Amino acid sequence: MSFADLRRTGTLKKLKRPGFAAVVTVLILAEVVSAFELSMMYVTLPTLIKEFQVDASTVAWVVTAYLLVSASAGVMGGRFGDLYGRRKVMIIVLIIAFAGSLLSLVGGSLGMIILGRAVQGTAGALMGLAFGLAREHMAKERIPVGVSMIGASALIAGAGGALIAGIMIQLFSWHLIFIFSAILALVAAAAIVAVIPRDTVNPSKEKPDFLGAVLLPVAASAILLALSGVSKTGFGSVEFLGRMAAGLVIAAVWVWWELRVESPIVNLRMFKNRQLALVMTATILAALGPIGGISVPSQMIMQYPTTLGFGLGFTPATAGVFSALTAVVGYLFSPLGGKLAFRFGARSVFIAGLTLMAVALPTILLTYGNVVAFCLAMALNGIGVALTYGALPNVLIEAIPETHTSETAGTNTMVRNIGQSAATAIGAIVLASYQDPKTTIVAQTGISASLVIVLVFAVMAVVVALLLKRHPVQWVPETLQERALRRGTPAPLPAMASD
Repeated sequence: MSFADLRRTGTLKKLKRPGFAAVVTVLILAEVVSAFELSMMYVTLPTLIKEFQVDASTVAWVVTAYLLVSASAGVMGGRFGDLYGRRKVMIIVLIIAFAGSLLSLVGGSLGMIILGRAVQGTAGALMGLAFGLAREHMAKERIPVGVSMIGASALIAGAGGALIAGIMIQLFSWHLIFIFSAILALVAAAAIVAVIPRDTVNPSKEKPDFLGAVLLPVAASAILLALSGVSKTGFGSVEFLGRMAAGLVIAAVWVWWELRVESPIVNLRMFKNRQLALVMTATILAALGPIGGISVPSQMIMQYPTTLGFGLGFTPATAGVFSALTAVVGYLFSPLGGKLAFRFGARSVFIAGLTLMAVALPTILLTYGNVVAFCLAMALNGIGVALTYGALPNVLIEAIPETHTSETAGTNTMVRNIGQSAATAIGAIVLASYQDPKTTIVAQTGISASLVIVLVFAVMAVVVALLLKRHPVQWVPETLQERALRRGTPAPLPAMASD
C-alpha cells in the first residue's frame, strides 16, 4: 500500500512523506551502486587481459558473472520487496554488494575477481526496488519525472564507472576500483536508512521461490558458457553441444516450475499482456544491441593506437573522461524525457531513445579514426540511453498496478541483464576470433563485425517498440483465490490487516 493510500484511510496521520528531492537523490545513489559496479569493469577489460594473459572471451566473465547473478537478483529482490518491504530488502542488497567488492579486492586472481563480481551481482535488485519506492513515496504527478531520473541515473553511474576506473588504472591499480565500490555501497545503505521511511507492508506468508531463483542463472550460465568457449571448441564439439543442451533443458524445467509454483520468482503470466510482452522484447533486443554490445568495442576503439587506422589513442583515463562527458550530456535529457513522457506518453520517448542509439552505430562504422564523428556518435548514444532508461519504467508503470511495481521492474531488469550477458558473450566470441594471440589486439574487421551485430539488434528493438500502444490495457495479476481455483486447491484465507 502506498503513502497516498495510507493517508486516504487515515493510517499514516503521524508519518510525513519525504520530499521529492530527497527521495530521488537517495534512490539515484542506490541505483548508481548497481550501474557503477557493472560499468567500472568495461574500461578495465583491456588491462585485465594483459595482466592475466587471457583472451577476450575469458576476461568477459568478470562482466558476465555479474550480469547473470544480477538477472536473478533483479526478479527475486523485486518480488521480496513487494512482499516483505522494499526499504528493508534494499539495505540488505547493498550490504551484500559491499561484501562482493571486498571479495574481488582480496582475491588476487581472475577466478576470485569473477567470484566477487558474482556476489556484487545481487545489486541487480536495486533498480526494481528503487522504482517501487519511488512510486510508493512520490506524489502521482511527480512519478514520471522521478522514475525517469532514477532510470537514467544508470547512465551517470556508467560515466562515473568509466571515469574513476580509467583514472585509477592509469595512476594506481585496478584494486582501488573495488575499494571505491565498497564505500559507495555503504554510503548508499546509510542514505536509505536516513531518508526512506520504514516499510509499512505486512510481511507476506507466501513461500519464496528459491528453486526458480537458482535454476534461472544456472540455465543462463550453461548457455553462455557454451557460447563463450565456441571459438576454441567449435559448434560441433561435445563441450558446446553438452553445455547448450544442459542449459536449454534447465531453462525448460524453470519455465515449467514457474508456471506451477504458487509464488513464482518470475510471473510468466504477465507476458500475456500485450504491452508488457512487447516492452520486455524490446528491452532484451536493446540489451543484445546497443545497451550491452557497444561498450567493449568502443573501449577498444578509444584505447587502441592511432597507427592501426581505427584506434583513437586514448589512455584509460582519457577514455574514462570521454565516456563520462558523453554520459553527462545524455543524462541532462532525462528530466526532459520524464516531462515528455507525462505529456505525450512514455512510448514516444522510448522509441526516440532506441532510434538515437541505432543511429549512432553506422556513424561509428563509417568514420573510423575520426575523433569528432566518434564523439558525435557517442553523444547520440548517450542521449538515446538516457531517454530509453528514463522512459522504460514509465512504459511499465502505464501497464501495471502499484502493488506489483518492483516485481515487474525486477523482471525487466532480469530481461535486460540476460540480454547484456548474451551481448557480452556474443561480442567476446566475435572479438576473440579476430584477436592477435601475441599482441591481444583485435583487428578492425572484428570491431566492425561486432558493431554490425549490435546494429541489427538495435533496429529490431525500434521495430518492436513501434508496436506498443499509446493507451495500453493494464495487466491484472491473478489473485490467490483465482490461482487456487485454477489449480484445484483450497483457497487460502485472507491475511488479517494489522492495526
